[in-house]
Amino acid sequence: MKQYGRHISRICRFSVGTEVKQIIKGAGLDMPKTPPPTVLESYAEQHQSPKGKRRPNRKALLFVVVFFGGLLVAGFLQSPLSEVSSLEVKGNHQLRYEEILRTAEVEKGMSLLSVDKGDVQDKLISAFPLVQSVDVQVSWKGEVVIAVVEKKVAGLMVRDAMLYRILQDGTVLTGTKKLEAEQMPVISQDSPGKLTPGQKVSSRDVLELVKQIPEVDRAVLDQISEVRVTAEGPWRIFMRDKFEVRIPPRQFADKMKAYLAYRGALPADTKPGIINMLEANYMENFKPEEQKGD
Repeated sequence: MKQYGRHISRICRFSVGTEVKQIIKGAGLDMPKTPPPTVLESYAEQHQSPKGKRRPNRKALLFVVVFFGGLLVAGFLQSPLSEVSSLEVKGNHQLRYEEILRTAEVEKGMSLLSVDKGDVQDKLISAFPLVQSVDVQVSWKGEVVIAVVEKKVAGLMVRDAMLYRILQDGTVLTGTKKLEAEQMPVISQDSPGKLTPGQKVSSRDVLELVKQIPEVDRAVLDQISEVRVTAEGPWRIFMRDKFEVRIPPRQFADKMKAYLAYRGALPADTKPGIINMLEANYMENFKPEEQKGD
């Protein structure tokens, strides 16, 4: 009986629905459409991931990138682009171009990757006391630039017919019999001490002198032939124009600045003599024994 009841209910619903549709159609009316979706339904439909669409395999993409990147690097390393094509040295005045490159062990044709900036700096600074600092620039164009900053050479000292350059900090450079460089004053002492290349001079007076020499104008230094550091009394400075200047010990920079003004005030026809830059500035004539150079 229950089954018969269900069938009858379905038939009734179908027939009623059909009749309603026919009545609406006969009246010339349109059937109501499906109501528009809500905001939530629209959002869910738009962000619903389509079935069957696969995501890209990240591991595969990473492998491809690494593989081709490795090929590019390998090709670069095998090409001439990875070699040193040009070398340039800047800032060297006392040191020669060839000895800098030889000590740095950098040459054309070697791999750019084998140029170690820190290693080049350490080699040059340890090999040459004259070198104050080193900067190395390497470009992927194959260019290597070594910029050297040299310490200032204050003067020369003579021992056993050898010329030794003395740096501003008192370090003694390797001796040479001939020096092709700008004019530098010769530093002499009453009691010359031993000079050891790579080490500083032992005299405190000479250390103070070489420290002050770079403070003096280059035009004045070019006029100085010799600075004699005496054990007692004033220091004696022999000029290239045959004048002699006497100053208190360890006051070289200040007194030579004052000398420039004093010398400029003298008449042009003034004969060479002794210019005393002690407590008072005055000039006196040479005594016969002093005019001979001692």
